[in-house]
Amino acid sequence: MVEPIAAASAFSGEVSQADLQAALRSLGFLTALEKRSAIQLGVVYSSNDPEAKSQAQRVAAMLGKLSGPGSASVQVSVLSVQEAAQSSQHVDALYLLPLPYDSGKVISDAVKRQGVVSISPDPACLEMSACVLYVQTRPTMTIVLDTALAQAAGARFSTVFTMMVKRR
Repeated sequence: MVEPIAAASAFSGEVSQADLQAALRSLGFLTALEKRSAIQLGVVYSSNDPEAKSQAQRVAAMLGKLSGPGSASVQVSVLSVQEAAQSSQHVDALYLLPLPYDSGKVISDAVKRQGVVSISPDPACLEMSACVLYVQTRPTMTIVLDTALAQAAGARFSTVFTMMVKRR
């Protein structure tokens, strides 16, 4: 089993394999990803943090070993906040590592413009309005859907999923 990854100082927890599996399972309820054989994820890190890129690379390696929704293969790229905002590379979702507060608007704008879902285990992402989904497995499973950001990104989740999660 892969060791959990210590997250950046802005996030007091760890990114664990369970967090990543829960995030991928949550993507299975996204109607745009139904019946896909492969999904493309971007792991987004802050270039202001010297450790963040290596953490993003470790998270990407862990994600690449997991199965996506419906056993889809998971293809992963590592992107800085700036690269995620300006990239023409297609991604189906962005997995956000802890980011500085001033990155929230940049990511939120990119999510809306590119029509992608952003997911993070960092609760600060909700305060920044940067993540469509907050997914954390410890101490208990918590999933929060930012309905306004999801709507702005054009993300549609199954009715069952939206009834099971907290909405903001």
